Formats: sequence, structure tokens, C-alpha cells
Amino acid sequence: MNECYIKSFIYLKTNIFGWIVIVIIMVNSSYFYGFEETLGPHVILSNLFWWTSLVLVIAAYKNRRIWNVGEMPWAYLFMTFLFFGIRELGHLTQSPMIGSIRYVFGIFSAIFMTSALIFIYMKTYKRKTISKNMSFIPLVLALIFPIFFIYLYFSGTQTENLKNIFSNIENILWIIGGSITVYTTYMLGTKSTGGFVNVFMFFQFAAIFAILWKFLGFIGSLGCPIPYSIREFLETMFGVFAIISMYVLERMLRNLSKRIS
Repeated sequence: MNECYIKSFIYLKTNIFGWIVIVIIMVNSSYFYGFEETLGPHVILSNLFWWTSLVLVIAAYKNRRIWNVGEMPWAYLFMTFLFFGIRELGHLTQSPMIGSIRYVFGIFSAIFMTSALIFIYMKTYKRKTISKNMSFIPLVLALIFPIFFIYLYFSGTQTENLKNIFSNIENILWIIGGSITVYTTYMLGTKSTGGFVNVFMFFQFAAIFAILWKFLGFIGSLGCPIPYSIREFLETMFGVFAIISMYVLERMLRNLSKRIS
């Protein structure tokens, strides 16, 4: 346990790349963010993070033989970044309906990110085999929400109410899923060596910022005024650590593949 902390601390001290990105964002936060929801540079930045992360997932998948976690965790990692990227594209329009639908994609992303890390935890930490039926549970769970959305829409629920309902559902699922991810990545980090410690550490940081971001969003929906700038900053930090985790994973698997071949 202590060895894991030491390795993580050394990595934090030596990996300058991630912290340079963070400092740049913090210094420029007053420029990127306002106090009301707006279409600004932070939207472009967020889309860049998530779509680049998707490309990194695809690149890392090419060397999947190095990391024996099975096919489903890779599929769910891919869908995590794909659906969150689609969610972020929803910022580019002012349509109330699309503003409601994009939360469904955020819900998908929360479910699939949590599931990917749970399956990796079960495969590499618990040494358990994931059955075919179990591997499809996240898909079944995710399908509930678009069906629920369609039901509410055709039952006459106003668009603004749809937006509030699914925003709160997304908040709750990211808080729960992020908490599970913090645990699974911590446990995986204690059993990992080399670059995998770094991958799980950055995944954990991403989950922590997701929890903070969605917690503020949730209490904001209850009537407690939270500046939009703070929530958007936390969301951007979520994206920063997500892309760093995938960059570290892709680079590590690529280097290992070169050494083996």
C-alpha cells in the first residue's frame, strides 16, 4: 500500500506534462469562464479533450494484446469517450430539446466509464471471469434512460422539465459512478506496477473532478447558487485528467509493444 503511494508521488513529481496543462488552465480560467452558461472557448477546449481522448482509445486498442483485460472494457472505454464527446457537442446549439437529449449521452458515459473500470478491477484485481451475460448489464442499464426520456416526452412533459430531470439523473449517476471509480482505481493502483499505476492514478483524479463537478451541479439544482465558472472549471479538469490517462495508457502500451516486437 505504501509502495503505491510512493510510486504515485514520484510520478506526480516527475511527470511535468500534466501539471503544465493544469496550470495553464488555472491561469486562464478568468478568460475561459463566465458566471452564466455561455458558448465560449471552454466549450471548444472540452470538445478537443474528449474527441482527442477517443482517438487515443482507438490507438491504444491496437496494442490491446499487451493488456489482458478482455474486449468489453475496451468497448466501454470507447463508448465512454464517444458519448461524452457527443454530449459536449450539444453545447454548440441553443436548442432546448438537444440540451435535454445531451444529458442522456452524459448518462451513457457515466455508466460505461464506471463499468469499464469495474470489469478491469474484476479481471486484474479479483482474477474473476466476466460472464457474457454480466458484460451486457451496462448496456441494458443504459437503454432504460432513452426509453424513459421517450416516455416522458410523449406523455407531454415540457422540454424544460425534461432537461431538469435528466440533468439531475446525470448528476446522481456521475456522483455514484465516480465514487465507484475512485475505489476501483485505487485498488487497481495498489496491485499494479510501472505505467499502469499512472494510468489508474489519472483515472482516479478524473473521477474525483467528475464527482465535484456534478455535486455542485446537483446542489445548484436544489436552489443553491453555484457560479457557472466554477462548475465549468471542474468539468474541464475532468477532461484534462481523462485525456492524460488515455495518453499515458496509449504511450505505455505502444512502448511495451515495441519492446516485445
